[in-house]
Amino acid sequence: DYKFDSKTEQLLSMVLESDKEVLKWLRPAPNQFRIYWHHNSKIYEPDFVVETAESIYLVETKRADEVHSPEVQAKAQAAVKYCNYATEYTAANDSKPWKYALIPHDQVSKTSSFRGVVLPNIML
Repeated sequence: DYKFDSKTEQLLSMVLESDKEVLKWLRPAPNQFRIYWHHNSKIYEPDFVVETAESIYLVETKRADEVHSPEVQAKAQAAVKYCNYATEYTAANDSKPWKYALIPHDQVSKTSSFRGVVLPNIML
């Protein structure tokens, strides 16, 4: 059983659980990912890791008014860099690309699909 930090995370977990495109998802354990930010002095932990047939996604949900804050954007850039490195590694091993999505809370509802929520919010 997962603990959620927000109603949005809980809603997204329901979307992940019911969407047939989602093969697996999890809430990362502390220190499961070493994504450094703030001059490599802090570790960022995404809310979810989601696997589909095509990709593996690191997914973060935030209040819509926080999405463009410098701290959230700095973490996002670190996560994008991590996904780029992971994709380089997995490509050499015939595996799936990694992508990062930062999802504003007001785009998640019980009727959302994973693709509908994630694709507009992929960061490169």
